[in-house]
Order: sequence, then structure tokens, then C-alpha cells
Amino acid sequence: MKITIFNVEHGACALISSDTGLHALVDCGHNSTTGWRPSVALPAMGINSLAGMFITNYDEDHVSDLPYLRERVGIQILYRNPTVSGPQLLALKNADRPPGRGIDSLITMTGIFTAPVISQPNWGNITFSLYWNNFPGDFVDENNLSVALFVHHPNLTVLFPGDLEKAGWRRLLQNTQFVQELQRVHVLVASHHGRENGCCEELFEYSRWNPQITIVSDDFKQFETQETTSWYRARSRGIPFDGGIRKVFTTRSDGNIFLEASGFGASIDTESRQLNALLRGIAE
Repeated sequence: MKITIFNVEHGACALISSDTGLHALVDCGHNSTTGWRPSVALPAMGINSLAGMFITNYDEDHVSDLPYLRERVGIQILYRNPTVSGPQLLALKNADRPPGRGIDSLITMTGIFTAPVISQPNWGNITFSLYWNNFPGDFVDENNLSVALFVHHPNLTVLFPGDLEKAGWRRLLQNTQFVQELQRVHVLVASHHGRENGCCEELFEYSRWNPQITIVSDDFKQFETQETTSWYRARSRGIPFDGGIRKVFTTRSDGNIFLEASGFGASIDTESRQLNALLRGIAE
């Protein structure tokens, strides 16, 4: 299994590739500074079909490239919080401001991807688990309606929690099965791009769990609410990396982040480390 967490600034986009040759995308944000888009990058990588498209949050930064992606890459199955219908999502977004093109495209997809999934694709040794809070019974805001996606491999489990805030985390912690799956997680992708409102103390205290590392997908620091790296560092166990011990990785400083798992274990690499190694080699 390979997972690439792309640097899409204040957004989210990750590619999951299985040993059986299937691919899934977790959200589809883009990088407005560099111009990087999954709709361009995936076909360039020879990926013209996605066995799964996971939408973890109903905000534009998680789906900004979706209209273009749908034009260039086939999507077989759409995974999202199913308790929110297309019309309800439109009403939620219109309560703040008119939805962006990405949300518009997602709303269209909710009216197309309506058939039940008869059989799951052959993901080999990868399994997926999804948890969400219900609309409108539990929450009526987009962040706490995020999907918490577990990606399980025998030697690596990654949790993508969308933009869950503290109240949403606390609600999910009432689910015993969710807590049990939490115990298996090695890599936590920080909720809400590492914002303070996603930092839930009970997530670690109640479950008595700490990830090995935390990954933050975010832009350059602009607000005090982004100053959470030390908070996550204190709650992550750490791994040996590039001659030291790392507990937190961020796309704003590490660029794209590469996770890989096989029968022999798991590893992590970063775009910045690869570039630095290349520059050192040239200098030598």
C-alpha cells in the first residue's frame, strides 16, 4: 500500500494505491500557489480511474478540484456522510454563502451515485472503515458531520478525520467500535488542518491511545489557531527519521508526504527530505 498526502495548502487531498493496482482519492483539494491539481497529476501518473472517492468534509477546500477531476478521471464509488442529502447540503452551504464549484459538483454527484454498492473492489490487504455523526440529529454544521476514515493495512493504519471539531470527536467516542479501531492507528492526519478547534483532549485520554506520528495538511501559519504543532507533538510517540526522532510532519514544511506499507513493515518519506538529499548529492 502506498499513500501520498499532497501539499494542497489549506486543503486536503491524498492518494491511496493498493498492491492490486486500485486507487482511491481522499478529498480533492488543489494548490492555488503552485497550480498542482489531482485532475492533472493523476492522469500524468497513468491513473485514469478511481475505485473509490472519499469525501471527508463538506467544505470547498476538500473538493475544489472535483469538477475537473470528474472530467478526466472515472470515479466508481463515492463515499461520504450519507445522512446529508444533496438538497440538504445545498441548504447548509447557502446558509453561509453560495457554494463553490467543488461543492456544486459534489451535490450533482449525490444525485448520480445512488445505487447500493453490491460488492467492494479487490483492495487486497487494505480495508476501510468510515464513521460519521448524523444530520440533523447529532449536528447541523459541516465540520462535525465530517467522515472519520480509517485506512487499515496489516502494518499501517491511517486515520483521516476531515474537519472534526471537539464536539464531533466526543460524539464518535461514544461508539465502542470507533474507539477499538482508534487503538490500531499509527498515523493521525490532524483534524481541521491542525486548527485548535480540532484538538480534542478526550481523543487521547478516553481511548488511552497515542499515534506514532501526526500529519498536518495545511498552508503557512497565519493565525494563532494554527499553533498546535507542539500540542500534537506531546501526544505522538515519534519515529526515527532522517537521523532524528520526528513526531509531527506538515505539508507546509515537508511538502508531499509519502507513506508505504508492505509485509515487511511501514515507512515514511517527504518531498523536502528527497530534495535535500538530492542537493547534498549534487554538492558532493
